[in-house]
Amino acid sequence: MDNGNLLYLSKDDNSGSTYNRLYEIDYIGKLYNAFDISEEAAEQEAEDLESTLIHHDVAELPTGNLLMTVNDGGGEYMEDMMVEVDRKTGKVLKVIDLKDLFPREVYEEYEVRDDFGLRDWFHQNSVVYDESDDSIIISGRHQDTVMKIDYETEEIIWILAHPEGWSEEMAEHLIEGENDDFKYPAAQHDATILPDFDNNPATIDVLLFDNNTVVTRGDEESAGEYSAATHYRVNEETLEAEIVWTYGEELGADYFTRIISSARYLENSGNILIDFGHAEDGERSSFVEVTHDAQSERVFEAEMTRFRTGAWAYRAVRYQLYNDLWEERFALEK
Repeated sequence: MDNGNLLYLSKDDNSGSTYNRLYEIDYIGKLYNAFDISEEAAEQEAEDLESTLIHHDVAELPTGNLLMTVNDGGGEYMEDMMVEVDRKTGKVLKVIDLKDLFPREVYEEYEVRDDFGLRDWFHQNSVVYDESDDSIIISGRHQDTVMKIDYETEEIIWILAHPEGWSEEMAEHLIEGENDDFKYPAAQHDATILPDFDNNPATIDVLLFDNNTVVTRGDEESAGEYSAATHYRVNEETLEAEIVWTYGEELGADYFTRIISSARYLENSGNILIDFGHAEDGERSSFVEVTHDAQSERVFEAEMTRFRTGAWAYRAVRYQLYNDLWEERFALEK
């Protein structure tokens, strides 16, 4: 978090079936906040996995409040709602229901994919806040879609997705790829905002992990052949985009990952850390750090294997264990 603390989900008891606690602690275990989460809207993503309400991501807003990806608890849909929670009181200040942004038929007629009969029509797996224009960028795996939304009005600003299957109204927000071979993301994860590399106020640079397995729309021919970290540059005035950089196709099917995974820009080095979290059908999670240039070179690689069933590496990040904020505050408290 911005103050150097950590957020993590936990349970009241190790034997419990639901992750119903959200804790904020520092690196020596001091507790700053503990949120008790209602289990009424908790859902399981698959058989034999614990239930949770906060299912994929939490974004820290400039106010310090927390924007969480949650389930609506209505017994019909899942993973298509966000709530802003007051950091100090735990009160819900804002609710964003993604069903309000889409035509009814998109979610009402969506194929039931959940083990428990719920319609996981959007499957939101990331959210990041853009302070430059008070907006959020979200990723929806089951719509093969990355979207930018005005945070105050909840209106769509743009949609980065393959152009097939959109309503006339939503098609007005679609980003058009600049070249014929432009690759739209499919079942992507972890859409984040990069630094402004081109110093152009009209564009925004976005990094994501393109799983490259089509759920609703996309390029069926290349699907499943590889997965890749991809850097898109979106012109928000012309609604056009180009691919600035991508890495993963050259690794082929050995690093294809159908689910989970991430790509993160490392400010200190300028490199990209990629988590191929479900390689070899979930037998391996591979962490690859590469240079962010035309001739990308691998500078670091590690693998995780022989883990408990389902315990793949969802994301990979590089942290300083003793960061400057932690050291400064510890000195003051001491």
